[in-house]
Amino acid sequence: MVQIGNIHFGKAQTAVEPTISIMEAGMLWDLTTARYKCLEETRIYHSFAHDEELKAMLAYGIRFLEDQVNVLEKQMSLYRIPMPYQPPKSVNRAENDMVFNDSFIFAQVFDGCQIFIDQIARVSRCILTNDPLRHIMVDFLTSELSLFDKLVKFAKVKGWLQVTPVFKPE
Repeated sequence: MVQIGNIHFGKAQTAVEPTISIMEAGMLWDLTTARYKCLEETRIYHSFAHDEELKAMLAYGIRFLEDQVNVLEKQMSLYRIPMPYQPPKSVNRAENDMVFNDSFIFAQVFDGCQIFIDQIARVSRCILTNDPLRHIMVDFLTSELSLFDKLVKFAKVKGWLQVTPVFKPE
């Protein structure tokens, strides 16, 4: 019997089941749940955004999140972890709604990105026994840091970045 990753050639009785610790499984479930929430919120914000550049940035974010969700769902399936509730694939709203303004939408996305950087860094450093899963988390972290950098540059152009005033002691 030969096993390459999760592909098995030969008798199934000799195949090694993929293993994951209970802590890693819980973190994977929590991370998937968080990405689902973020994806749903981003879709909602996209439907309310007015600024075309903001809409394009949010559309990029939706694709970014969908890619991460796909990776997480594959890992959940691989380790046979029950899937959390999945948000709807689309958002419908009345065209006249003016619930959110563009700077508020950006601030929510920006805060969410900062929170996820902290969360994924914590998860990455806690996954010790499962090397492939840890590598996925490190890739997520570097991708999120790159996205954060793009968000900062975008906010500077739009004037939506809340910059702390310079402190001048007397």
